[in-house]
Amino acid sequence: MIRYFLVLAVTGTSLLTANFVLGLLASGEPRGPHAVWHAVHLLFSLLTVVCLLGIHSIVYTYFMATVKWAKEVVRVYGLPEWFIAHATRNKRRAMRFVMGSMTAVAVTAWLGAAADTRSLAYAPWHLGVAAMTIAFNLGAFAVEYAGIVAHARLLLELKSQADSLREARYGKADPSGVPTH
Repeated sequence: MIRYFLVLAVTGTSLLTANFVLGLLASGEPRGPHAVWHAVHLLFSLLTVVCLLGIHSIVYTYFMATVKWAKEVVRVYGLPEWFIAHATRNKRRAMRFVMGSMTAVAVTAWLGAAADTRSLAYAPWHLGVAAMTIAFNLGAFAVEYAGIVAHARLLLELKSQADSLREARYGKADPSGVPTH
């Protein structure tokens, strides 16, 4: 997950930055049927929103699934409860930023839609919130990455202990999966 997340984070940051630049180009263009930069910004914004919500949803799903797996492994093998406590702490630390990023992206999109369909008075708000969304997402990606790294280490330790217990209980298995006694 660590490698994949880095690619996703760079992609998300690149989309946000490119979209911000497109928005600046579109803001200098007069409105009308020939507003090409405006149309490009609108379409690119839709792509950016979908991608960022997807990236943060992947992180959300990763933590939810792995914490559930950790609870099950601790229960089955009778391992220490601190594994669950650490896994839950990693999840909670990341979830604040996952949800905050998703909210920031949604608010930015809403303000952009308001500036487009209601009044240009929303445009400065859209610009300001877009800048804050980029900054918040950069910070969120850093926190999510640190959480994923810490979580991966914890899960490797949990797997190692579970493998040791399984080997002690059932003997060493050969590559076919059949125990050798």
